[in-house]
Amino acid sequence: MKLAWKLITVFALGVAELWAAAPAGVVMRLNPLLVCVVAALGAVAGGTVVILLGERVKAWLERKRKREKLEERRGLLFRVWQRYGVIGWGLLAPLLVGSPLGAAFGLVLGAPPRRLLPWLAAGSVMWSVVFSLLAALGSHFMTR
Repeated sequence: MKLAWKLITVFALGVAELWAAAPAGVVMRLNPLLVCVVAALGAVAGGTVVILLGERVKAWLERKRKREKLEERRGLLFRVWQRYGVIGWGLLAPLLVGSPLGAAFGLVLGAPPRRLLPWLAAGSVMWSVVFSLLAALGSHFMTR
């Protein structure tokens, strides 16, 4: 597979599910640092697009799932939002639900877009580093 297609695949996986991008990149024998950067860029790009669409995404999600229902639920996502606010949500959303969906839920829960985006980007970079390190270490030990 050519390098460009490998990078596009890692980028797309970073947009969809960040945790899947690093192992896929390592399996395709890409440099783990390159995988980390491209996966993080994909996750940040996905979250940014959702935040830029902002009001449309928020209105669509609120129609699909009433805000009251979202607040009534006491699941993990709502507890993270209640306990840690925008910062915690931004750092954990890429791990829990992915950056685009995390951005959408953050907007529905009332996070200001200008505060949410930097924390979502920081979370995406942080988890990309973690997953890339784990994938690279796993690959190293598997080839021994």
